Amino acid sequence: MELETVRRIRGAKELVEEAVDAATFRIGEVQRVMTRKPYAVLAHVTPIAVPVRAIEEAHVHIVDGVYFAIRLGNRLAGLMAGHALDRLEAHARGKAAP
Repeated sequence: MELETVRRIRGAKELVEEAVDAATFRIGEVQRVMTRKPYAVLAHVTPIAVPVRAIEEAHVHIVDGVYFAIRLGNRLAGLMAGHALDRLEAHARGKAAP
């Protein structure tokens, strides 16, 4: 593989990694806002207000954990792809892979 091809692939990898991170963060924010609305309505029903708030907080923590895991997986995939590209670049330069 040519060096220029490896550089272009690396650039594309970085763009995809950034896009996934930004989209995941924003989607998580929107979901958090949407999630709070029905809980806010239910919290006005006095007999169930306390359990509703507890369930809401658990729900938000679970959602946050899922989006964190997606972003973490994205970073891990980016690191692994970067390592593979390092090896391809070294091969393209005719050097031993790191």
